[in-house]
Amino acid sequence: MRKYLFVLVLGAIVPAAAQTAVEGFVRDGSGHVVSGASITLRHPEGPVTRLTTTDANGKFHFAAIDAGAYSLKIEGQGFYPSSYDFVLRPRQPFALTLELQEKGSVQETIEVNAGYLTIDPEKTGSSYTFTHQDLEKLPEPLADSTNDLVTNLMPGASDSHDNFLAVRGTEFSLHEFINGVSFLDNTQPQFSPGASPQIFETVDLMTGGFPPEYGNRFGGVLDISTRSGADLGGHGDINFRGATLENYDLNADYGGRYRGLGYYFFVDGFTSGRFLDPPEPKELYDFGKGSRAAAQFDWHTGTKDTFKLLLLGGGDNFQQPNITEDQEVGRDAQRHLRQQTAIVTWLHTFSPETLISTSLYERTGSDRVLPTTDPITPFSTASRSPLTLGVKSDVSHYWHGHFFKGGIDLVRLRENESFFFDSRGDPDVFPAFRGGLLGGQTSAYVQDHFSAVRNLTLDLGVRYDYFDLVDTGVQTSPRIGLAYHFNQTKSVLHAAYNRYFSPPPIEYSLLASFIGHNAVDPSQRVGNVRPYTQNYYEVGWAQEPHPRISLEFTAYLHTGHNSFENHEISISRIFVPINFHAARSEGAELVLNMRQLESVGISGRFQYALSKTYFYGPITGGFAGDEPLVAGERIIPAFDQTHTGTAQIFYHNRWRGFWTGTAMRYGSGTIIEHGARLPQHFTSDLATGINLWSAEPRRLDLEFDVTNVSNSVYQIAKESEEIPIQYAPSRTIGGSLKFHF
Repeated sequence: MRKYLFVLVLGAIVPAAAQTAVEGFVRDGSGHVVSGASITLRHPEGPVTRLTTTDANGKFHFAAIDAGAYSLKIEGQGFYPSSYDFVLRPRQPFALTLELQEKGSVQETIEVNAGYLTIDPEKTGSSYTFTHQDLEKLPEPLADSTNDLVTNLMPGASDSHDNFLAVRGTEFSLHEFINGVSFLDNTQPQFSPGASPQIFETVDLMTGGFPPEYGNRFGGVLDISTRSGADLGGHGDINFRGATLENYDLNADYGGRYRGLGYYFFVDGFTSGRFLDPPEPKELYDFGKGSRAAAQFDWHTGTKDTFKLLLLGGGDNFQQPNITEDQEVGRDAQRHLRQQTAIVTWLHTFSPETLISTSLYERTGSDRVLPTTDPITPFSTASRSPLTLGVKSDVSHYWHGHFFKGGIDLVRLRENESFFFDSRGDPDVFPAFRGGLLGGQTSAYVQDHFSAVRNLTLDLGVRYDYFDLVDTGVQTSPRIGLAYHFNQTKSVLHAAYNRYFSPPPIEYSLLASFIGHNAVDPSQRVGNVRPYTQNYYEVGWAQEPHPRISLEFTAYLHTGHNSFENHEISISRIFVPINFHAARSEGAELVLNMRQLESVGISGRFQYALSKTYFYGPITGGFAGDEPLVAGERIIPAFDQTHTGTAQIFYHNRWRGFWTGTAMRYGSGTIIEHGARLPQHFTSDLATGINLWSAEPRRLDLEFDVTNVSNSVYQIAKESEEIPIQYAPSRTIGGSLKFHF
């Protein structure tokens, strides 16, 4: 009988904050427990993270482990050593039962590798996890920002007007969880300088089947765990990137450990001659510059307590792009953004079965729209100064195969806004506004992850949300998910029903609600911006056709009330949220992921999405526009694209780490108000890299990139008849030098 290491995923980890715990059992080929086996947990290229041994029942447990890529090694007396590589997702259940191979009469030293978990047999929703190592292998233009990551790696994500992204039927859909904490701020470049993906240890791109812990935004959730210097051993990187259109970036990071304190630092400065989507194929007055920085400190006190402090800061100064006639008269409107964030987390281990995590967090920001100095074009000025203060605490407990988690999240919000608009003869008239408001949100949830019968996993839970800023909303939301693992065919069937509650976008929500009450035309007075409530259904199939290849198919349906869309006020690039009475979004997604085939050096990822979204009148909150919808009137939103697809394929060679590859994107075209769709488009990027010099741990890498090789400057989207069409980026040629030390 052929002997091998058999890995069966049975249970779950105990999640806490942005950390998890690994649990499992070790058995021999006859099913008997193996006690006293040595278990070593480490990052694939890092130092040993934890050591333990199995107890009398063959059980082992690691509490409070950061999400990321790990290698687990098992050694027992009388057995061959075995190892297993896997990725821990933030806060997601995961456990192992491992079988060791007994030594035969020939006492040779071998190690049996379990390989890699290609599909997760307990995943009840749709999500895709990328580690820092995965992101490092991508060409730099694909991992420059969270928007770039989502555009290329999240199925169904598509460009919308004015640099917004649409995911599964809404533009206000990208939502970040950072080390277990979420903020209401949107990640689009008009509102936030954003966090650099270079500080991510893992990022989980989630599109459906959200456990109750997740709230606020749905469509595209980025669950981010940041890097810890404790694993870097006093090493870091310096990277310079340059490309045409004045695209320059200089960044550096460094991390290490001093006694019990882990420290990590990151700093980045960048410029771009094409900061926002321009209203003409050629960039006119579209230069931007910015900087961002991060610092993280990890402190372990004994075996029961861990403290983590994350500090983020950044800012952008950028020009508001022009059309030719505005450029000729000297229109020079600009925008300045600033944002800083602090998250401190305490994790206490009561026992291997019980953990408590508490986070205090805050975020402040400022947004200033600087008016044009020319005397002709529309004059607009605006500002925001938001403040978020919060505390989140949750308890996780393992009991007889059930992994319970319950928590509460309390948020205090302050929003100050001002706005003034002079049409300079344009018929649009908007009342001036200045105001501030205090509000907040209270959320609580309980959830359970367990296996009801063999191979069947259930996620059950409920969430309660109370939100009060310009409008009050309350909802209790059940969440149900299931996954059934077919062992013989290496496939998983999963399904979910979720009830969602999304507070209104806070960016200029006071202004939108003010216009909703004080519009010059009484027919446009539709009241406050309101929360969006949804019913969500998803069903999917995951298949492992090859040990390094996964194929996933997912279909979904969203129906809801008071759906969101953003609307620009004239040509100000000031966006306010509005509500439609109802929405319906349905679609299907296909993802083929191929980890590197070592024999040929090929890896790749292919995604296709089919979707359709409808909004139904009337407009129920915010800025109603010039043509309010009548009750029941159906429209297709500006971001709707029936077909989208992305593909990346890369070749890696051991000679000097040489690699080359391409990234491709396709869209069938967005809708035009009262007209046909825009033309379909296809773009491709090329990239290649090589190691110029290496003397471990130091090395110098060179990368060369060409984006949009065919220079297809296609029309992205058109929000309304009065707002110009935006155009896609033109071709850039550039490269980077990265020094690892």
